[in-house]
Amino acid sequence: MEDSKARVGINPEFLPFLKGKNVHSIDEDVNLSLAIYLFTAKKLTLARAAELCGKSLSDFIQILMDHNIHWAEYTKEHKEQDDETIEWILKEDGRQTK
Repeated sequence: MEDSKARVGINPEFLPFLKGKNVHSIDEDVNLSLAIYLFTAKKLTLARAAELCGKSLSDFIQILMDHNIHWAEYTKEHKEQDDETIEWILKEDGRQTK
């Protein structure tokens, strides 16, 4: 199967800013930028964004952290579940020490 390539016109004023420390080519930088954008826009999962830009999950997470981009969500529901679990564990632990 032949690779399909999209032709994109990049404003030449962007070129000095491309090819950052985590990439080796402008194509790689553009793919990384798209993956980051689509992940932060919640159009891709973390794993899929990493895959599409050719990075390991841990490398992609590190890149996000380097850019101060939150990669994990901790919602109110997560906190409530954690609080319930902690309460249950403490109760169980109390029964075991009697």
